[in-house]
This record gives sequence, structure tokens and C-alpha cells, in this order.
Amino acid sequence: MKIRFLLPILLTCVFANTYSQRKAVIIILDGIPADVVEKVNTPVLDEIALHGGYTRSYQGGEKGGYSQSPTISAVGYANVITGTWTNKHNVWDNNIKQPNYNYWNVFRIAKSVNSKIETAIYSSWTDNRTILVGEGLSSAGNFKLDYTYDGLELDTLKIPHSLAIVLSLPMR
Repeated sequence: MKIRFLLPILLTCVFANTYSQRKAVIIILDGIPADVVEKVNTPVLDEIALHGGYTRSYQGGEKGGYSQSPTISAVGYANVITGTWTNKHNVWDNNIKQPNYNYWNVFRIAKSVNSKIETAIYSSWTDNRTILVGEGLSSAGNFKLDYTYDGLELDTLKIPHSLAIVLSLPMR
């Protein structure tokens, strides 16, 4: 099977000495192949991986099969947060027209298990919270995240859409 796009995911359970409660963090590195991340110096990610909190994510489903999904940002995010493929969560592209909230996301599941669990999303894209997660929508369970930081795509003064960012990553 040919995978055109790899969306590496770091699923981490971080146990800090100062906290008695488990913490789970999902870090999505969109558009950066796992083999590149694994070759460069990433001290914080390396520390997380050292404690068994790193895994690669497989995206795209079975080519030509029932689970085949486009390998594009919103689709990959929906795959990860719902644990399902496009044919179930109904996110086919970055326009996110009619997501199927019958397949609960990790935030909604956590809140339903324990309403005191604190949830957060930090993303440059507002649609991740408002549409993919469906924060506050009755069709998505009316749940509310405790902490959010997003909307960087709306600040065209600090982050012009024409700005091209080039990263030079040293290879080991």
C-alpha cells in the first residue's frame, strides 16, 4: 500500500512527580513525516518518547477499501480524535461540511466518563475546536472544553497568509 502522507501522532501519558493524576496529551504534527521527526533533535518529544509515549499514526485507510480516507489535515485530525475513518466521521476535506458527531471524540468521551476531567485544545485552526470537535453544539453533545487557544488563522496582521515559512532541519 502506498501512503502519500503520514500524519505522525504522539500519544502520550505523561507522569510528572508533582502530579498524582495521569495526564494524556495528543500532539499532532501535521505534514511532517515521522522519519523526519525521528532524525532531528526534538528534546521535549524525545523525552516523551523515552517514557513510552510516542507512536506513529497510520492515515488513509485501506487503499480501494471501505476505510480509504483522504490524507488531508481535517480528515486526519478527525480520524485521530474519533478513532474512526472518514466513512464514519464524514469529514472528507478541510471544508468539514457535515461531520457525524455520532462517533464521539476523545474530549467528549473524557467528559462523559468524568465531568471533572479538564480538557484543552491548542490549535492554530479554529475549525478544529468549533467544527471537528463540535464544542457547544447540541449535535455534538453540548460539551465545553475547559481551555482553548486557537484562531491564529484569523490574525492576518501577525501571520499573513502569504507568509511562507521555510524550516531547515539538520539531519542526524
